[in-house]
Amino acid sequence: MRQVIVVGGGFGGLLVGAELKRRGIDPLVIEAGKSPGGVARTIREDGYLLEPAAGSILLPNPDLSPIFDAAGIPIVAAAPEAGTRYVYDRGTLFEVPESPKLVLSRLVSWRAKLRAAREPWISAPPPPGEESVLDFLTRRFGTNLGRLGADLMAHGVFAGDAAALSMQAAFPRLVALEAEAGSVVRGGLRRRKARPEGIPRASVHVPVDGMADVAARLAGYLGEGFVTDRPVQSIRRDNGEWRVDWDGGQESAASVVVALPPYHATRLVPKPLLGLLADRPAAEVAVVGLGGPVSSLRLPEGFGVLTGPDSGIRALGILFESSYAPGRAPVGHQLAKGIYGGAADPEMMQRSDDEIGAQMCVDLERILGNAVAPTWIRVIRTAIPQYPIGHAAWMSRVDDRLGTLPGLHIAGWAYRGIGISALAADAVRIASAVGSPSER
Repeated sequence: MRQVIVVGGGFGGLLVGAELKRRGIDPLVIEAGKSPGGVARTIREDGYLLEPAAGSILLPNPDLSPIFDAAGIPIVAAAPEAGTRYVYDRGTLFEVPESPKLVLSRLVSWRAKLRAAREPWISAPPPPGEESVLDFLTRRFGTNLGRLGADLMAHGVFAGDAAALSMQAAFPRLVALEAEAGSVVRGGLRRRKARPEGIPRASVHVPVDGMADVAARLAGYLGEGFVTDRPVQSIRRDNGEWRVDWDGGQESAASVVVALPPYHATRLVPKPLLGLLADRPAAEVAVVGLGGPVSSLRLPEGFGVLTGPDSGIRALGILFESSYAPGRAPVGHQLAKGIYGGAADPEMMQRSDDEIGAQMCVDLERILGNAVAPTWIRVIRTAIPQYPIGHAAWMSRVDDRLGTLPGLHIAGWAYRGIGISALAADAVRIASAVGSPSER
C-alpha cells in the first residue's frame, strides 16, 4: 500500500506531490490527461509566448521557493520595469508608485488621501460574518479610495465583482492585519518591522520557458510517481485504507489528495462531501494576446495596467508582457495580454473571439493614446474560481466533513487561494498532515 495518492496533475496536485517528495515521501500523482499542468498550458506561436493563466510569480516565497529549488525549476527575475504599475481611470493613465509614495499620486483626490491617512485611528470594527471586498475597503479607507482599491483587487486577481467576493476568503492576509492591530496600516507596519533581517522582499519572477515547462519539470521531479492518461473512476474507503480505481487498475493508500476542481471532484469524493462541492462558482474569462512590431504596438515600460471603476474600459487589466518578461515576443516585437469578462463583466463572454480581440485594440488605443495595429491575436477562454461571500464559512464546513474522513484531503485553485503561492502554502499544509503520525 502506498502512503499517498494525489488525484489530479494540475499545479495543485503537482505542488503537493513535489512537496511530499521533498520531504522523503514518494507519492503517486495521477493525471487524467496527456500532460501535466491543467490550465497552465503555455501557448508558443510565431515567436510569442502567451500564458492563459498565471505567467509570473513573486519570489522568494517560504513555501514555493524550496519546492522550485528541489525540482530545479529555471526561473529568473523579471526586468526592473515590472516594478512600474499603472491604473487607467477617468480618461487618464496614472503611474502608481509603491506605498507610501502613493500619497503623491493624482489617482485619488487629496480628500480621499486624507481619509485614508486616518485609517490607523478609525474605529470601525468588522460586522459579524463575512464581508465583501468592497465593504471591507470602504470601511477602512473611505468610499473613494476603498471603491477604487476594491475594483483593482477584485479585477486583478479574480476578474471578480468586488461587491460579491468575500474579503475573508479572497484576501485573508489583509483581514488578519486588521484583526491583529485594529488597523490594516498598523498591522502592515508591525509585520514589516518583524521581518527578519537579510531576507529580501519578494519580487516578480518569470519561468524561463513558461508555466507549462514548470509543470513538466515538476512532473519530471516526481519521476515514476507521475502518470498520465489515467482517468480515475472512484475513490472509496475500504478496511481503513483508500482505494483509487481506474479502468483496468487500482491502487491503495493511507492518504488521498483530490486535487481537482469541485465539479470534477463531485464524481469521486465520498457522500459526506458530495453536496458541499456541487455548484461552486467559477467565472468565464477571455485571455487575449496581442502582438506586433514595436512600430504598430508601442507599449509603456511597466508590468501592466488595471482599470478603475470610472474607466469606461471593458478590459479588467492588461499586462505589458514583453516589457518585463524576457522571451515573450520576438526581437523587435511586443506582446500585451488582456483579461476580459469574469464575474465583473459576464456580458463580454457572449461576444465572439474576433469581437473580443477588436475590443482590446480599442481599449489599448484609449489607454495609450496611440494607434494599435497588432499582427498576432489569440483569444483563450478559461475560467477563474470565485470566492463569494460565504466561501470562508463553506471551507470550514468542508474541513469539518474532511475531519470525518481520515486521510482524505482536497487541493486546488477553488479552495484556499488561486495564486501559485497559495497553492504552495496548501501543499505544505497537506504534506505536514500526510506526514503526521495519524496518517502514516
